[in-house]
Amino acid sequence: MIALLHFYQQQCQRQCTPAQFFDNIPLLAFKAEQQTCPVDGQPLQVWKTSTRTIKALGIGTFKARHLSLCCKQHRDRGPWHSQELAALVPAHNNVAYNVMVEVGKLRFRENRQVREIKQRLLEHHAIDLCTKEIELLIDKFVFYLAAVHQESAELINAQIQAQGGYILHLDSTCEGDSPKLASSLDSVSNFVLYSLKLNTENKDEVVNFLKEIKCRFGTPHAVVSDMSKGIAAAVREVFGAIAHYVCHFHFLTVIGLLLLEKEHLALRQALSKAGVSGKLKAWARTLAKSFETLALDEIGNYLAVPEKLGKTQEATALLAYCLMLWILDHAAEGHGYGFPFDHRYLSFYERLQTAHALIAAVKPYYQVTTENDAILWKLDHVIENIVRDRALHRTVAQYKTKLAVFSTLRRAMGAAPEPVNNGLRQLTVTTSQQELQKIRTAVETFRRTLDQQIQQTTDQPLRENLIKVKERITEYGARLFADPIVVEVKGEKRYFFVHRTNNIMEQHFRQFNYSYRRIHGNRSVRRNLENIPEQMPLVENFRNPNYVKLIFVDDSKIAKRFSEINVTTIRKMTAEHRDKKKSLCSGQTKRLLRRPDFKKQLVAAFAVAAG
Repeated sequence: MIALLHFYQQQCQRQCTPAQFFDNIPLLAFKAEQQTCPVDGQPLQVWKTSTRTIKALGIGTFKARHLSLCCKQHRDRGPWHSQELAALVPAHNNVAYNVMVEVGKLRFRENRQVREIKQRLLEHHAIDLCTKEIELLIDKFVFYLAAVHQESAELINAQIQAQGGYILHLDSTCEGDSPKLASSLDSVSNFVLYSLKLNTENKDEVVNFLKEIKCRFGTPHAVVSDMSKGIAAAVREVFGAIAHYVCHFHFLTVIGLLLLEKEHLALRQALSKAGVSGKLKAWARTLAKSFETLALDEIGNYLAVPEKLGKTQEATALLAYCLMLWILDHAAEGHGYGFPFDHRYLSFYERLQTAHALIAAVKPYYQVTTENDAILWKLDHVIENIVRDRALHRTVAQYKTKLAVFSTLRRAMGAAPEPVNNGLRQLTVTTSQQELQKIRTAVETFRRTLDQQIQQTTDQPLRENLIKVKERITEYGARLFADPIVVEVKGEKRYFFVHRTNNIMEQHFRQFNYSYRRIHGNRSVRRNLENIPEQMPLVENFRNPNYVKLIFVDDSKIAKRFSEINVTTIRKMTAEHRDKKKSLCSGQTKRLLRRPDFKKQLVAAFAVAAG
C-alpha cells in the first residue's frame, strides 16, 4: 500500500510540472535588448538567428529562438545578444544555470548519487538528463562556485578584517600514490579560503600555495598545520616570524606511529599469515545458511534462554556461530580515529585469546565425544596456534607496554577522547585559558613521568623509543600550545582561541571521502583524488549558511550570480583541470612502468632515439 501511494505521488508530481501544460515543446523568442547603434543611433538589424533546445527549472524543456542584432555600418561594435537568455543559460549550452545549481544542491548538500539526481530532476522538474551530462554539471558547478569565490576575494577579505583577522589552518589529503589535495581554512569564520593539488608537500610547492592565500586574504594571526617540515619552511618564507602551531591530533599520530608501528605491523603480518580471519569468515558463512530462517531477536532469545535449543548439534553450532561473529566484530573496539588511536589487530588478537579461554571453560560440559562437541574442537583448532605463539606473545606484550605510554599522553592532551562513537567528529576545541593551562600541566606531568620511566627501563629498544618521544615533545613543545590571540574590533577586545586540532579540516576531508564512497560504492578515494577538480574543497562553503549569505544573499540568487561569470574563466578552469589530471596522475605512470613489456619497449625506444 505504501509503495502504491508513493507511485501515485510521483505521478502527481510529474503531471503538475510546468512542462506538462504544453502539448508540444514551447518556442520562446529572445532578442537583443540593444535596439539602436550607440554610434549613430540607427536601428540595429538582424545579424543571426539561432535556435536551441534548453532545459530549465520552472518550465522544463523548451526551444529558444535567439535574434542577435548588429549595425552594418559599425560591425566592430557588435553584435548584441539577449541578456535575458544569457542570464538563463550559458553560451553554447542547453542546460540552464538553475538546473546546474539544483544538481549542485542534490550532490553536495544531500550527497545524492548521479542516478538519484537523474531521477529527482525527471520526477520533480520533468527534465531528462543522461548520466554523463549530470557528471559534467557537477564539475561545472564546482568551477562556477570557485570562480565566484575568486571574484569575491575582496568581499571575503572585508569580512575577515571586520571579524578581526583570521587563523589559517592547513591540511591535505591523499591516498596511495594519488596527488595531495591541499586546502586552507579560516577557523574564525569557517570559510575554506583556497585549495590546490600538489605533487608533494615540499617547500617550493607549498610556498606557491601560501603566496596565493596571502595575496587574497593577507597575513593571518597564526597558522595551524601538521608537523611537515616543508610546510614549516614555507610558512616562514611567506609569512615570516608568524606563530605556527602543531595540530595536537597530528602530533599524537606521529608519536603513536613512532611507538607502536613496529609491533602493529608485526601483529598484522602474523594474523595475515595464519589466515584466521578468512577461515572464520568462510566457516561463519557456511553456518549462516543453517540459520537463515532465524531472526536476530530469535537468536538473542536462544542465548538468553538456551533451554529452548536443548542439547543438540544445532545448538552448539549456533553458539559457535555467535562466538565467531563476536571475534570478527573486533572493529567495535575502535572509536573511529584509525591507527594509532584504534588498534584493530590487537583487538582481534585479544578476542581470539578470550575465545580460546572461553572454549577451554566450556569444554568440560562436553564430557562425551560426539558430533556435538566437534564444532567446538574445530573452532579451537582454528585459533589455538596463533594464540599459543610465544613470539607473538612477546610482540603483544611490548605493544601493550608502549600503548600504555601513548594512552597516558593521549589522555593528557585530550585531543582524541574515548570512549566515543565516530571519534573524529568528537575532537575537542579549547575555549578557555584555564582549560589550556590544565592540558599544559598534564603534558608536563607526563614528561616528568616519562623521564623516570626512561631511567628505570632496562629494555634498550624500548628505552630508545621513549627517548625519541621525549625529544619530540621537547622539539615541538613551544608549538603545541597557543595563548588566546587578542584583537581589537571596533574599539572592543576580541579573543581568538586557536583550535588545538585541524578538526574542521578533517571533517571536510571526511565529508569528501564519504560523499565519493556514497557515489561510487568503494572505500578507496585514490582515483577520485586524481580526477576531481582541485577546487572541490570550496564546496564546503556551499554548506556554510554564513558564506552563502555573504556571497549570494540566499539560494535563490546563486543561479543569477553564476550567470555573471565570464564563460572564458570556466573554460580555462576546465582545461587546467584536464591538464592537471594528466600531469598529476602518478598511478598511470606506475602502471606504465609495471607493464611486462616495459623494458623491451624502452630498449626499442632508446634505439630509435640514438639513431
